[in-house]
Amino acid sequence: MTNTFLLNDFYNIESINTEESKISATIVLNQSHSIFKGHFEQMPVVPGVCQTQMIKELLQNNLQTPLTLTKGDNIKFTGMIVPTQHPKVNVEITYKTEKNQYIVEAKLFSENTIFTKFKGTFTQN
Repeated sequence: MTNTFLLNDFYNIESINTEESKISATIVLNQSHSIFKGHFEQMPVVPGVCQTQMIKELLQNNLQTPLTLTKGDNIKFTGMIVPTQHPKVNVEITYKTEKNQYIVEAKLFSENTIFTKFKGTFTQN
């Protein structure tokens, strides 16, 4: 089984659709999670490291293999995910395989607001 630190605790998968080399999911954030008490209690936002971890977890659950982020080519956090304003977030992941590596492009968004743009490489453990 794969390591998931946030799945089914910090967020849950509401729906997921997988095609060849593409994952589309809607996730629901746990607005009462303790992460938001430290980041930040008066105006909670989803930390960037959590956004990256969610991409990893969705990908490795789909592939059914543990992964490690080995290269972040371009990771941009273009908007804040405030869980009270955006309790549901859409995630799109596309990837291609090269040996034991997955070259990934992903985005986290809600309607017309893009929160995260990710390009990077995960390596199979």
